[in-house]
Amino acid sequence: MAAVCTMIWSQLPPVGTPFPPLSSDYSLSPLQFVGFDYIAVNSGTAALGQILSWVGEQLPVDTHFKVVVPGYGCPDLVAACHFANATPVLIDLEQDRYQFNLAQLREIADDIQAVICPALFGLSMDLAAIREITGEQVRLIEDNAQWFPEVRCDRNIATVYNYTLPHNTHQADFFITSLGRGKPVNMLGGGLLAWNQARIDGFLTNLPHQEDNARITAIKGRLFNTICHPVAYGALTRMPGINLGATEYHALERVELMAPGKQQGIASAVLAYLRQNNKAQTSLQEAVPVLWGKQAQDKRLLRLPLIAQTPASRENLLRTLNEAGLGASPMYGKALKDIDGVTGKCETPFAMPVSQNLADCLLTLPVHKGVKPRHVRRMIHILDTHRQWLGERPQAETSQL
Repeated sequence: MAAVCTMIWSQLPPVGTPFPPLSSDYSLSPLQFVGFDYIAVNSGTAALGQILSWVGEQLPVDTHFKVVVPGYGCPDLVAACHFANATPVLIDLEQDRYQFNLAQLREIADDIQAVICPALFGLSMDLAAIREITGEQVRLIEDNAQWFPEVRCDRNIATVYNYTLPHNTHQADFFITSLGRGKPVNMLGGGLLAWNQARIDGFLTNLPHQEDNARITAIKGRLFNTICHPVAYGALTRMPGINLGATEYHALERVELMAPGKQQGIASAVLAYLRQNNKAQTSLQEAVPVLWGKQAQDKRLLRLPLIAQTPASRENLLRTLNEAGLGASPMYGKALKDIDGVTGKCETPFAMPVSQNLADCLLTLPVHKGVKPRHVRRMIHILDTHRQWLGERPQAETSQL
């Protein structure tokens, strides 16, 4: 009798920090960073756009404003640049660690005014090495849309007042976070724009406030949490015309300050995230070859990154994992220059084989609160069975099918 292959109809979402009820319980001890001041705005992209606009205003009028961006990344990076009338310059990444290709960066260091350093999955670039090349005049922006900066994972954290940031973050002039759906701290929208008080003097903004609508936000929050249940998410992924997680370019149209009522909930939302356990991530890191594994140690990741040997093996792994309902994702799926809407908006002075290999061969696994021990066991079993398809770093040559 022929074996019958059955598909699990439920599906883990790739990311899924629950939306916590908006609370002002910590209004007397709000989020405050040691060494950085901040404002809360309508999105992480808006925070980047506002920073770059400020940087552009400090430049001589005839300057061709250029901003370095990694060749594998989110199209929102390009949207923020264009909002500020800046040209994104794409450069490649290194093979052995998540970092800009420093040789490429060195070649263009004299012609750039800012560098955006995204924390991919929660992995941070070495900003001191970048600063050594660019000098003090180039503005470094740590983009923490996929990570809330922590010195160490501490579930027993009691307050985020006088919150200590990692030494690496202090190398930056600015950092941003995102508070949107699918981000580490989930407030269904918003972002933090933070500036280093030792490096930036007189960062001022004159921005309008968003309108307060706590009732609508609460309704959206309950809906989001319901959709993140594997049964509901699995049903949604199979609805015609729904393309969840599609990577697309969206222009940044405005920057606003977060509604005052919503700002009161920032501290409690950050604490809710930092107090979550890390068991799924830890178990997987101990059992499977993680991309840039040494760099991922002692970091709270938004997604667990893996790298396949070939595009075909990546597709086979995605299919097998998702037939088991395990929420595997190809992440962006394309190099940044090839994402719809981005083509033609960037300068690409170098070959970017590592970025292309990530586009072709990267896959991620969920490690959020909804991932249970039974899911982790299934993931490990599947990856053990197909371990020959996995690597530990990207290839430095263009992938071939």
